Amino acid sequence: MLTLAITLLCLALIYAALFFAEKHKKHRKLLRRLHGIKALQTGVSLMTTIQQHRGMSAGLLNGNDSFRTGLINKQAETRAILTRIKTLIDESPELAPDRRTLESITSSFEAIVNDLQRMTAEQSFARHTELVRNTIHLIGDMGEHLGLMDNEGTPLAMLSNLLLLRLPLLMESIGQARALGSGYAAKGQVGAVGRIRLSFLESHIRECRENMHIPGNNGSAATEKVEALLDLLEKEFIQADEVNISPEQFFKAATDAIESCLKLWQDVAQHTESAIGKKPVVASTTAHSFTEYQKT
Repeated sequence: MLTLAITLLCLALIYAALFFAEKHKKHRKLLRRLHGIKALQTGVSLMTTIQQHRGMSAGLLNGNDSFRTGLINKQAETRAILTRIKTLIDESPELAPDRRTLESITSSFEAIVNDLQRMTAEQSFARHTELVRNTIHLIGDMGEHLGLMDNEGTPLAMLSNLLLLRLPLLMESIGQARALGSGYAAKGQVGAVGRIRLSFLESHIRECRENMHIPGNNGSAATEKVEALLDLLEKEFIQADEVNISPEQFFKAATDAIESCLKLWQDVAQHTESAIGKKPVVASTTAHSFTEYQKT
């Protein structure tokens, strides 16, 4: 009888040890994923900063020297963000595969800075756009390595799709329009090809925006700012015979639209953190709020 009691006690202790070990493992995984969200936030900051560098470069290379000082400051800001994201990746074991991609982005950015004065505006736009595209790929890869796209159809997966794909693509379409529009405004003319390019971006921005149904103040603010930018594109570039808006004015309007989308991204990031933490109320609300998005 004593032997049986000892055996049962040992089994109970083993079970308890396994239970707490598994619980500790899940807790550590949760903390690493939450830490990874910070890396994603920094990745999005990197994307938007490179976009701003692209827009300022377009204005400068098209003859507007007022962007020169801002461009130098933006280069310093970009380097600081690159250093910060490297630290966050190094601190996250799941993100180890992303180190090489970040190194490539860093070297590509420095090459653009070194070659900028020898580029045409079109060459600068193409190289910056490729760099932004690679940064969006980095954001997506980091999210995948953090396991945010697991369990398809769950609130977390839907949020992650917005976080890693939909909102970055919306911001990039606006960013491309900002760079092209700033360049055309600096030249004072847009031309037939320019109208076609901006019309394409206008359609893509509308498509990205209409496929997302996000409640809340930041969602409404983003809709308002993006709509104002679309109206500006129509009035000042696509339907106008002459470009009468200054590059600084257009750059600011497009930047306001991007920043409103960035605030919306931060909202989604907070919902994602809650979903990772398995807070039932938030997860339930999120599932309801994104029903329409899931259909797209």
